[in-house]
Amino acid sequence: MDIANLLSFWAVSLLLIVTPGPDWAFVLGHAFRRRPLIWPLLGIGLGYLGLTFVVSGGLGALVARHPALLSIVTVLGVIVLLRIGWTMVRAALSGQVAVAVEETAPAAEPRGGGVATLTRTDAVVDKRKRIIATGAAVSGLNPKGLMLFIALLPQFVAPAAWPVTAQMFVLGLVFIVSATCFYALLGIFAGRVLAGSAQASRILTGVAGGAMMVVAAAMLAQHFL
Repeated sequence: MDIANLLSFWAVSLLLIVTPGPDWAFVLGHAFRRRPLIWPLLGIGLGYLGLTFVVSGGLGALVARHPALLSIVTVLGVIVLLRIGWTMVRAALSGQVAVAVEETAPAAEPRGGGVATLTRTDAVVDKRKRIIATGAAVSGLNPKGLMLFIALLPQFVAPAAWPVTAQMFVLGLVFIVSATCFYALLGIFAGRVLAGSAQASRILTGVAGGAMMVVAAAMLAQHFL
């Protein structure tokens, strides 16, 4: 691959990643509640990985050519964003923002508590799966992200280098790694610095949730109006 193209794409990717959006709100929501960041980050990465497969495989152009398919993606993305945004706003209003991280097992288990431990572990695993699925939906069902990949990746492909599909896939991986690293740093900063104040956490969580709902409404209006 052309190194100059790769570095140029990385620079453009950073500009897009540092721009606040649904991914920011989702990560900050977990950071302010002092919950582990690995699961939302994994979900966001999987969502963008799905977009990379879609675009590099040529399916992105198919979606772009069929308004009905894009409308379905838009509606699903809006529903997910509205649900998460409302959850964050409600948590901010109720004061349930700065909470302790859940433990995977109780500190001391009474005799005969094997079934209870297993049930608790299953519940934790199910919760992690839901967080991963939600994170994947936030990034993967974002029609703007899909259209961005469709419009952005082809511009940094060198015709005489690797196969076009391989180049797009590598560029997608560069975006995913960059985004994951930035969101991890953002979440750590928010969790250790901003989440120290319960009032600040409530305000920022409410603002992030409200911003996510506004973004969802804007996406819906832009697509159908």
